[in-house]
Amino acid sequence: MAAADVATTTGLIGMWGGTRDGATDGFIDWASGATNVHDPKQVKIEAVDMRSMNPVPSYMKDGYGIAKHKTSITPEQFLAGNDPEGKKFLEDVYYKEVEELVKQITGSSIVVPYVFRIRQNSMKAGEFMAAKLSHSALPVAHVDRDAITGEDGVREVLGELADDLIKQGKRYAQVNIWRSIDQPIKKWPLCFINHAGVEGWNYEDNLARVFPTNDPRIAIRGEKKHDSVVKYDPNYKYHYVSNLDTDEVLVFSSFDSDVSKVVPHGAFWDDASPDDAPTRRSFEVRSWVFFD
Repeated sequence: MAAADVATTTGLIGMWGGTRDGATDGFIDWASGATNVHDPKQVKIEAVDMRSMNPVPSYMKDGYGIAKHKTSITPEQFLAGNDPEGKKFLEDVYYKEVEELVKQITGSSIVVPYVFRIRQNSMKAGEFMAAKLSHSALPVAHVDRDAITGEDGVREVLGELADDLIKQGKRYAQVNIWRSIDQPIKKWPLCFINHAGVEGWNYEDNLARVFPTNDPRIAIRGEKKHDSVVKYDPNYKYHYVSNLDTDEVLVFSSFDSDVSKVVPHGAFWDDASPDDAPTRRSFEVRSWVFFD
């Protein structure tokens, strides 16, 4: 496909902005708000619409892709996931759908969904100004886990099975299934950062660590020693899917023991978002996957 035939958009995404005290690592106390971390670096990007690419990125080749999936879950049931009864229903019913879908996509026989996240963002185009950018307002590009927190996480969920498979040298990953809850995504789409053009990209050198204390997220995602924030590199390429519909999902490795397959990601501000775009409501399930 000629470059002129590839659809693109422009926008803004957050990345690691360094620390105020010059330290290599960041910290944040969620109780007091104390932190040494600067607000995110505002990175202007041109993102290519995956729908216009030939070939379209695929999970097995690139670590991220798009798939068709019609769910039995209603928007109301997704949004009720923060209530105990709603949470149990989604774990009983939707997790089975995700398990089967991930098995189909990856070819793996070991797929264990273990946590979900519901996100909503109603910020309008006219409200997006530099003066309002902060960690709370601007999503930051990240990977969900790195080599340390990835191994910790899979052992926490799978215990001795994880120990045995890791000793065997099996590739394993945290695979995310991300979807819109109630209508096509018109703003704050998810951006995938392709790092194939960065020679030797790795968890240690291309990510910054932020160590949390008094972290309320533990109740949802379990223990995690630190968060992993993407450092900017001029050789990154940015991909997204326009108007992701409710019968489509994004699938990607948010951690992977094969570092070439892990996908830094984050929601980005799309300059093409209409002023009257509806609130973005998304639902994401994370699964531990071991590859045969």
